[in-house]
Amino acid sequence: MERFVETQYMRLEWLFNQLQTWMTNHLIDVIVILAGSWLFMRVVHDFTNRFLRHIIRPDVYPTKSDREKRIKTLGSLVKGVVRLGVYIVAALLIIGELYPSIRTTLFTSAGVLGAIIGFGAQSLIKDLTTGIFIISENQYRIGDEVTLGAGLGLGKIEGKVEDLTIRTTVLRDMSGNVHHVPNGNIGVTTNKTLGYSRMNEEIVVHFDTNLEKLEKVIREVGEELQALPNMESRVIEAPYLAGIKGFTDKGITVRILAKTNAAAQWQTRSEFYHLLQKAFAKHKIKVVGQSDDK
Repeated sequence: MERFVETQYMRLEWLFNQLQTWMTNHLIDVIVILAGSWLFMRVVHDFTNRFLRHIIRPDVYPTKSDREKRIKTLGSLVKGVVRLGVYIVAALLIIGELYPSIRTTLFTSAGVLGAIIGFGAQSLIKDLTTGIFIISENQYRIGDEVTLGAGLGLGKIEGKVEDLTIRTTVLRDMSGNVHHVPNGNIGVTTNKTLGYSRMNEEIVVHFDTNLEKLEKVIREVGEELQALPNMESRVIEAPYLAGIKGFTDKGITVRILAKTNAAAQWQTRSEFYHLLQKAFAKHKIKVVGQSDDK
């Protein structure tokens, strides 16, 4: 029994000595590599934010929202690339520190492996190339509402851009579903919130509607809408009767247009119809589907 205890003690002592030797030889270097990597990423992140805020000019991106979206999108790209590079370098340095004998072989193998991956990564290269064009051409930014015409039989995907890297675009649709779309599969992009937006509505009124009166009521409602405290900064051009689209078997189809700040068209439409319903009731203008005794 005593011999067994002595043997176990010797094993623990040997293990402790090995651990102590490893910590003396490698732990400090590993900690320095990790701390240096973290510090480097923090410095790059702070510098990137300051630099982008300096170069994103108000004359090119006139609204604060446009500038913030551009800064966030470009910042996400730069930080993602730097983070990936730092992770790779830190991993190689740590492995080289722990296993010095394979350091040269490791870096040589990494180069060969990179060449092999490059030959078989055409789709990845396409994703990265398309992503660079999307970001550099400012097709859409994080926070924009977009419709993507995806390839490979995926059809169209609509939603808000939650993340954008040089490889993928992440959208969240109205149902809360998150879509990860490889940039290389994106054919046509439609940005609903870039620069300014339009409210484009159609209503059908009865054939006996006085169109001059209708135009006046819509103009007054538009002016009332634009005067609302929560809408005056969102509405650029108040809603107005743009014209008659045509006749149907039910009535006259008219088109109403308005110009709003980016992404403000949906709230503008909601407030407009709220006011329009009251005005139509007051002036006895009936839309199709409303009974004649009202």
